[in-house]
Amino acid sequence: MTLGDTPFWGPDAPRPEGITRRMMERNFRRMHRGVLVSSTKTLGPLDLIDAALLRAGPSAALSGLSAAFLHGLSWYDDDSPIEISRHPTGQGRCRGGIRVVRADLAPDDVTIIDGRRVTTAVRTAYDLGRRPPRWRALGHLDDLINATGLDLRVLWRYIVGNPDMRGIRQIRELVPHIDPTSESPPESWLRLLIVDAELPRPESQIWVTDESGYEFARIDLGYRRFKIGIEFDGADFHDSADQMARDAARDAKLQRLGWIMVRVNGERMKDEPEDLLSEIDRHLRDRGAYR
Repeated sequence: MTLGDTPFWGPDAPRPEGITRRMMERNFRRMHRGVLVSSTKTLGPLDLIDAALLRAGPSAALSGLSAAFLHGLSWYDDDSPIEISRHPTGQGRCRGGIRVVRADLAPDDVTIIDGRRVTTAVRTAYDLGRRPPRWRALGHLDDLINATGLDLRVLWRYIVGNPDMRGIRQIRELVPHIDPTSESPPESWLRLLIVDAELPRPESQIWVTDESGYEFARIDLGYRRFKIGIEFDGADFHDSADQMARDAARDAKLQRLGWIMVRVNGERMKDEPEDLLSEIDRHLRDRGAYR
């Protein structure tokens, strides 16, 4: 590895003999004050994280979504600000793609992942679960707990032991709704929408077998007993012609086996939630769910 392959702290970097300041400026670009990287480097999320940590100093720790990414979060937006936690007496600000928050982290709130100081899985869940809006918080909690295997009892004990923080009521209310089998945040948001409407809580990831016992379909959400399935169609996956044809063939087979399928996309969930909930409620009533 040569100088500049990863972000480095420019003022302390040894300058090879014969390399002038102008050559340094030409061959490296500034990411933050004092932090440089090769001008030819294609930056990825870890490069942005490392540059932010260098700028923040050795006492800082990654937190929030940045910490969740290091813990293995599946759904991470590369455009998210890098979040750094500092002592409460430090400065809190958002600048240059870095969000600095002030937090009184205990020593056991921080762990080391690949040489980087990061809030622990339980502290990261505690932080993300307290942030509004609650539907987004639930999506992050489902994803993080799926990635880390964090025991919900451990999370609950942490919440009880740290009761005086902003957003504590939200995370306390969300814990019973956490489902780490959810495969995407929109599935989590859809499940919460259904529960908030006081409809029965749907089961996640339902495997369906055909007449020969072959598992041919896995439904995002639904009610196995009443053969009602609810599928979230993500734009990046379900909009292709091939996938739409496969979805139609699968739904036809499910229908032959007595299933009713409700298909949902982001637009319908956002713009027509009452219509969606009414459809689910109608199917539940038709199948005798409330008798």
